Amino acid sequence: METGHERTLEAVARLAGGIAHDLNNALLPLRAYGEIALKRIERGEDASEEVRDMLAASDRASGLTRRLLAFSGKQVLRPEVVDLNDLVCGLEPELKKLAGDDIAVVTVLHSEPVRVLADRSLLDHVLVNLATNARAAMSEGGTMTVAVSADRSPLGAELSVCDTGHGMDDATAAHIFEPFFTTEGGGRGLGLASAHGIVKQSGGTIDVESAPGQGTAFVIRLPLADTERQVAPPERATGTAPGIVVLLVEDDDAVRRSVERMLAADGYNVVVAADGEEAIRLARKVRMDLVLTDVAMRGLNGRETAERILESEPGVPVIFMSGYTDDAVLRRGVGDRVTPFLQKPFGAAELSRAIEDALAAPR
Repeated sequence: METGHERTLEAVARLAGGIAHDLNNALLPLRAYGEIALKRIERGEDASEEVRDMLAASDRASGLTRRLLAFSGKQVLRPEVVDLNDLVCGLEPELKKLAGDDIAVVTVLHSEPVRVLADRSLLDHVLVNLATNARAAMSEGGTMTVAVSADRSPLGAELSVCDTGHGMDDATAAHIFEPFFTTEGGGRGLGLASAHGIVKQSGGTIDVESAPGQGTAFVIRLPLADTERQVAPPERATGTAPGIVVLLVEDDDAVRRSVERMLAADGYNVVVAADGEEAIRLARKVRMDLVLTDVAMRGLNGRETAERILESEPGVPVIFMSGYTDDAVLRRGVGDRVTPFLQKPFGAAELSRAIEDALAAPR
């Protein structure tokens, strides 16, 4: 009989193999298009098409890391009050397109708003993943039902996706949320595993109810939001980059050079530091409008560096960036204030928006 330790090792091996497969598939076109673009540039030709393909491949690779973070429950959430009725209505056209002509999509809404405090974009991701799984279970057509209800569970809000497909036995259902678990004729990947991680991190639960030949129902239960606690979206900044000085602190040479170039291309004046100590020395010598620092660095970490800089420059905005999401800095911020955070990898537009918002925020 297989032991719990052996099952854990098997799950880890499946996860590692699946990640390597997907990451290599994302990296191959990135390298290939890079080499083709370089040859075109050397011949004096236009390489814009290859560069666009490289960006698409990069997005695919970063999407894998986001799914991994969601699976592990380490995704950075941006919570807001979301009405599940509105969520389903907004996604209905996409769900119908996803289902195709052979599958009917039925939505059942609650008679009153069902508000939860959650990251709307991640809930969208969960719902699309569940719909994709339902479509795969109905290869010969059927009906997909997406329903919203309230007051039927201790958590208060319920969102379900049901299909009339082939269903699963108990042994299969027991593994369905494991990463890269494969069912006969089904897909493989992090979809359901990431959905489980997102719901759990949002304070909810997700369960599966299924039987062979009887279809499958995925049921998400979330706590109802405090209707008095409305999360207002941040006001957009209207400032421009020229004249703004950014102190960039990053100990990885390749990352530091690439972020510096993104900032310079958008018109920011950049002062560069390779570690926290150098950043503190520079902060005493130059005028700066904002500090952009990595979290995990050799020597002083990002939080320690920012706190030292703020001792002499108490009003300067700070943005943290990291490939990790479970650092203490994300839970504690700097001092008594909540600090903006950029999840690596990020693009120039996301970086510029973060800087504009940080500069516009009251302090």
